[in-house]
Parts: sequence; structure tokens; C-alpha cells
Amino acid sequence: MKAMKSSVYKIRDLTIVNRGGSRSLVIACDSSAGIGNKPMDAVQTTPEIVGYYTARVAVMEVLSVGADVLTVVDTLAVESKPTGEAIIRGIEQLLNEAGLTAAHVNGSTEENFVSCQTGIGITVIGEAGEKGLKLKRSTSGDCMVMLGEPLVGEAVMQHPDRQCSIRQLQLLTGMSEVHEIHPVGSKGAGYEAQLLAELNGLRFQASPGNADKLNASGGPATAVIFSAPERALAHIQAHVGCKLELIGHLRVINN
Repeated sequence: MKAMKSSVYKIRDLTIVNRGGSRSLVIACDSSAGIGNKPMDAVQTTPEIVGYYTARVAVMEVLSVGADVLTVVDTLAVESKPTGEAIIRGIEQLLNEAGLTAAHVNGSTEENFVSCQTGIGITVIGEAGEKGLKLKRSTSGDCMVMLGEPLVGEAVMQHPDRQCSIRQLQLLTGMSEVHEIHPVGSKGAGYEAQLLAELNGLRFQASPGNADKLNASGGPATAVIFSAPERALAHIQAHVGCKLELIGHLRVINN
């Protein structure tokens, strides 16, 4: 019997590998440079913070489509001790929030040369049932909703209570009423809403008065947007246990 071939495609910031069966690999990555506690870092903060928030972006991308995280690979352009170990502690803190363990982490450090600036890359590999992926499921009339607040820079550290948590994201992905979820990155919630609409052959109609919030950078994915029927919003809010903000609707494209 001839084996089915794998196929690979890219959607959003994800690579999807359909392996010729019912399961698919979901791969995401993120990087950070010049942020840390080394002499040439432009933004001074702890290595733990760098590891936590860099891992957060890629982990949230994988979780947002309903995939389970298999492994997190860190490629650290710093020495193992003390900086590398501190970065990994931050990564493990994030994974702990996602119900994962240190066994999910692998990576490497730079031991041949002295590094004067912090650099880190993160690759996350997840797995999901091909039919269970939350991709291209939105329909005309769906509400576009934001959970969390777009934050960047110092505001990220100052307002953890305003951010979408890993646990809240996991609750959203587990709800059939939630059709699709996009973490908000540097291009803002408006960009992600328009991208979600385009992927479904629809258009995004923003609610009045939201321009500033829709254009604001989401930094390390401090907010997510999702599509859902209006009738389900009260139930979703009660289940997730936090305030949701309606930012618009999905509409049919007018010719």
C-alpha cells in the first residue's frame, strides 16, 4: 500500500504540515534582539522576562488554532551561565502556565564567543487533528471580539492584568462557539481582523470609534481577537471570566 505524502503550507505566521493522515504539525517562531541585561542591549530588562515573552508569542500562535504543544526549541545567542539559564527559566514559567513542563524544552547556547547583546530565537512545534484546526471557519455576520489590551514596551510589564493569559486563550480554543482566534502582534488588531476576514473571503467592518485601539501594537501578543456569533458572546464571556470588547463584524464582500 502506497504511503500518503505530506503537504506543507503557510497561513498567517504558521507553517502547517499535513502528514498524509489525520494529524497535522503546526509550527510557529519568534525572535528577540537587543532586549535584556547585557551592555549593548537597547532595552534593559531581566533575561527571564525576555524568555517568557518571546516564548509567549510563538506558543500563543500554536495554541490559537487548537493545537497541542509538542516541543519548544530555544536558540540562544548568549552563554549558558548565567544568561541562558535565566532565559530558560522564563520560558519554563510560560510553559507552566500552559500546563507543560521543562521536558518540552530543548535548545542551544553560544559557548565559543563572548556575547555583549542578547539574542534569542524560539520555535514551537504543535500537533492537532487536521479537521480540528481553527482555520477558515468564520462566517458572515460573526462578531469580531478582542480579549486583552494591546500593550508594548514598559506597559507590558506594568499591566499584566490587562493581558490575555495563556489559560484564557486555552479556554477560548476549547469552545466550539469560537470560530477563529488571532493573537495581536505589532501590526495591531485591525490588521489581524482584516487578515482573518480575507482568509474567509469576507470583509471586516470595524465598530465606530475604535481606530486608535485597532492600530495599536499588540507587542508580545498581549491581546487576541476572535470571531463568534453574537448570540454566543454572553456565554463565552462567562466561561472565560473576563471582559470582552466588540471591535466589529464580518460581512460579505460587496461587488
